[in-house]
Amino acid sequence: MVNQIGINGFGRIGRAIYRVLLENNYNGEVVINDINPDNNNIAYQLKYDSLYGILNNKVYADEEMIFVDEKKIPIYHYKTIDEVPWNRHKIKIVIDASGVHENLIRSRNLKGKVRNVIITHSPEHEYIDRYVIMGVNENEINFDTDFIISSSICDANAFGPVVNVLEKEWGIKHGFITTLHPWLSYQNLLDGQSQSILYPGKTFSHYILGRASTYSIMPKPTTTVDATCKVLPWLDDKFFSFSFRVPTATVSCSDISVELKKKVSVQQVTDLFEEQQNDQINNIFNSNYEPLVSIDFKGSSYSATIDQRWTSVNDNNYLKLILWYDNEWGYSNRVYDLIKLLSVKI
Repeated sequence: MVNQIGINGFGRIGRAIYRVLLENNYNGEVVINDINPDNNNIAYQLKYDSLYGILNNKVYADEEMIFVDEKKIPIYHYKTIDEVPWNRHKIKIVIDASGVHENLIRSRNLKGKVRNVIITHSPEHEYIDRYVIMGVNENEINFDTDFIISSSICDANAFGPVVNVLEKEWGIKHGFITTLHPWLSYQNLLDGQSQSILYPGKTFSHYILGRASTYSIMPKPTTTVDATCKVLPWLDDKFFSFSFRVPTATVSCSDISVELKKKVSVQQVTDLFEEQQNDQINNIFNSNYEPLVSIDFKGSSYSATIDQRWTSVNDNNYLKLILWYDNEWGYSNRVYDLIKLLSVKI
């Protein structure tokens, strides 16, 4: 495992990735850059997390460092990713978890200074050398030429491996996915403008995202299929998607309806994903048979848990699947898996 990791943007995903590193006993150097100028506040947010609980570690800060137990974490407060002196700390992999478009553009300036940049969303092709969905195409990485790598989005990390398995086994004619996604940090507690993370200072044209996030279920477009198509281009025009932003804090759900090219039974589908679950190296698939609700999947490291209680087949080839996934913790674990993979060639 690489011994030098940088995290640019220490929000929900940045902090979750660091917690995953801690959970996996990572002992290498970590450098953080975040525009929040208050180191004590950053340490506080790392220590006390409303969703994932209180770290057992001793966490505190001074003017230049955050300390986790006795481990020193240098912290900077530059606006853009290429201002940070990553090479001073011999950082090999920088994770841009800021979600800010300017950081995406400036990531290219780090070439020759760091080994790889991982982008924790799915921007346009002109900015990315390789899109990776773990459990689908990680074996396609070119370690010599792929500098900026997108780890896609949480929904695609759940959806992509599932449809990839279905396509290989039975073939897909067409399908539809509806996602139910928890609120995100840019949403409001009370009605107001919807602020953009991608372009700070600007507002979204999707006015509904400015409505009070804890009061309503909000229908909206989703990039789930678009992001997945960057890894599985055969999906284009075969799948359509829609989403609802729901008033919960974490754990997403996807409702997938698909027409397969071959006849299939519920038992065959169940057996297939049980087999996939047993054969996998990383925590991509899991199956659930208990009467659980969304909160029961909080902290799950799996990309997708297939809720087999609801697996159903109509007319021999119309399949419905329900997936659960922790959109923060599961996704951050896939970023960690990508770091491990890239570390092999460093």
